[in-house]
Amino acid sequence: MTVEISISVPDDVASYLQEQGNASAAVTDAVRRILPTARRERQRAAAQAYGEFLRARNPHEVERDRLLIETSNDLALRDAEW
Repeated sequence: MTVEISISVPDDVASYLQEQGNASAAVTDAVRRILPTARRERQRAAAQAYGEFLRARNPHEVERDRLLIETSNDLALRDAEW
């Protein structure tokens, strides 16, 4: 699926894109090169936030979560043969 969009770019970028045989492909390639970096930055920020959340929990919350996980595992594995 493709979507047509209109963007404004600086003159040097416009000149470069006009020289390309397929400006859409050039833009797509450039954006796809930066997508993994942006994804890693989002994942790193999420991991940092989760770590801060875990450090802020008190022992009662930790024990409650452990019991919930064990109970959920028992339900999920009921009658499972390993």
